Amino acid sequence: MTAFNIEALSEVISACEATAVEASDAFSRAFDQKIQLTLGEGSPLSVDTDLADWKVAGLAIVLNVESEAALVLISQPSGVLPDWYASPDPTGESKLATLGQELGMTLLPEEFMAMEFQVQAVDNLAAACENGKPGDSPAKLSLQLEINGKPHEALMVWPLTSPGGVFQAATSSPDASPQETAPTPAKPATAAAPSAPQHSPQAQAARPRIGSYNELPSFGRSLLQIEVPIRVILAAKKMKVNDIINVGVGTIIQFDKSCEDTLDVEIGRQKIAEGEAVKIGDKFGVRVTSITMPEERYIALKARKRVR
Repeated sequence: MTAFNIEALSEVISACEATAVEASDAFSRAFDQKIQLTLGEGSPLSVDTDLADWKVAGLAIVLNVESEAALVLISQPSGVLPDWYASPDPTGESKLATLGQELGMTLLPEEFMAMEFQVQAVDNLAAACENGKPGDSPAKLSLQLEINGKPHEALMVWPLTSPGGVFQAATSSPDASPQETAPTPAKPATAAAPSAPQHSPQAQAARPRIGSYNELPSFGRSLLQIEVPIRVILAAKKMKVNDIINVGVGTIIQFDKSCEDTLDVEIGRQKIAEGEAVKIGDKFGVRVTSITMPEERYIALKARKRVR
């Protein structure tokens, strides 16, 4: 098996060329503008020289490959990133998460396909990469994101041996003084209303929002690691037993569902979303187009008869 370092450069380039259209569409949907992906040069990574121009703010995308990872850097000065990328609303968070997922399946060859990812804004892309600790024989590949015919460079580097460190202290510049990097003390949750009781709306509203996976309690992280089966339903119908008995090789079963209708996504036989079929390389996927809210069930309570 090819090592996930400079040895895999040719395979990574081949994967990017084969899925350039899908990756371009992923960037376009996430950043709300038409983007065309083309490949630049690939070569061994020199941390000191190749990251010298990346000591700027931008978006870091970590694509986890088992214990290692690839890192995609997109700088803010490039003009590719939307204004909201540093503080996205729920819609923006969903766009960035979808981008990370799609890039993990398009920018890397199948044997190194990333199934886990992290996408976050950082103040120093070079520091984020160094915190991820590039491994032995690291590689880089220039990604040209063309907007209206003008190329803007993004950079993909691999492998990172400590991908969890990318977003730790990555918002600080390596050359910053201690006064500049000193964290601001967090205010207590009830500091704004010290006289209010703990159950007051003010105290509840002051609770800090959980912003990352690592901030969850241990039982919450354990729940998120549970694997559940997910199914995509093309179509369904009921048939008579006599018709099922007569099914054989070459039998065509016709459904009432149109070819243009969306597919149902189910977990535990509970419909959670609808989507459309997409092709990712030589694989099949589903792009979610809408989320289905769970059905509300009400149980009517019968009034007890009074006994006189």
